[in-house]
Amino acid sequence: MPRRASCGDFQSRTIDIIGRGTIYRDDVARARDEAIADALQGVVEEGVALLISSASAVENFQLLSDRVYDQTEVFIHHYRVLTESKSGRYYRVVVRATVSMSTIRDKLQSVGILAIHKEIPTIMFLLSEQDIGEPSPQYWWGQSPLGTHVSLTENVFSEYMGDKGFVIVDRAALGRDIQLGPEYMRPELSDDDAVKLGKELGADVVIVGKAVACYSGNILDENMKSIQAAVFTRAIRTDSGAVIASSQGTRAALHSDDRPGGTEALMLSASVVAWDLVKQIAAKWRKDARQHVLVELVVKGIREYADFVGFRRHLKNDVRGIRNVYLRSIKAGEAKMDVDFMGNARILADNLMLQRFENIAVNIFQVSEKEVKLELIPTASDDH
Repeated sequence: MPRRASCGDFQSRTIDIIGRGTIYRDDVARARDEAIADALQGVVEEGVALLISSASAVENFQLLSDRVYDQTEVFIHHYRVLTESKSGRYYRVVVRATVSMSTIRDKLQSVGILAIHKEIPTIMFLLSEQDIGEPSPQYWWGQSPLGTHVSLTENVFSEYMGDKGFVIVDRAALGRDIQLGPEYMRPELSDDDAVKLGKELGADVVIVGKAVACYSGNILDENMKSIQAAVFTRAIRTDSGAVIASSQGTRAALHSDDRPGGTEALMLSASVVAWDLVKQIAAKWRKDARQHVLVELVVKGIREYADFVGFRRHLKNDVRGIRNVYLRSIKAGEAKMDVDFMGNARILADNLMLQRFENIAVNIFQVSEKEVKLELIPTASDDH
């Protein structure tokens, strides 16, 4: 089935798709309804494919079929039939539908797929930009309250990365009451300041950098000028502060005197850099997610030793990605364990939040690069 996903806001997507129905006993109306239903299911499948890898989709195919693919009415805002035709014993339609990516993402998290297979991070941009004629770089975090204007460079990055499945932090939806200190009132942030802001706004990775456009000289046509734009970036994980990717690109474009500014040159440079960053970030993120690491698990609130034993047994036997659990110490209602886990501390915390433990609930109150702290809270048993 040919499909096309449009650019735009990652909270929703507009997708064109072909659906097919089989005509039985000349019942064309029924075949048309079947074709539309087939197309709408394809739209939901396309939305799922933007959030998880094909390997994850294959591994969880039965669960997706039972809990996601057949619930088109939950995920699709609206649709319309663009064109339709009868061909032999088949009826085909082309449907344009708007699907809620946020609803699909919530559903995948609720059934335990997205938290386990979070192979693409949430991205936030801290990119300053200085175009021709601007006296100084422009940057959204230097405004009070925080600005919602999206620069040309950020828009290119956002559209390209959104199309590749990255979740982009929507600054417009965050509210404007966050107050930043004087260390943020500059166009180029330190890694530490960028990480701190990224954490506060819910990003897994912050992309920090700058874009600058300038005249590079005249050409033979005196009404045309050559403009060069350079984009410099680095991508930083907010959980560890590690730089996981970096890229820079310089491109030139011709502009006429009646069309001032470096729009085309900036877009060309940003496109090259975005393409390079996507490759680096995706490869590094997936590699890290597949590596086994020892995560320190600090368990507080142990009132009954039997509850802790059951909790530890559940960890080892029922939480996907855990290879082994090593008890380091237990005293005064607190235990420390090393968990051999395929992923990182944040993914482990996400997985634990999806678990149901017998007679206890889990309250996770701190997650760092390689440590998770939680409290066991007794719950009423099913017998009461």
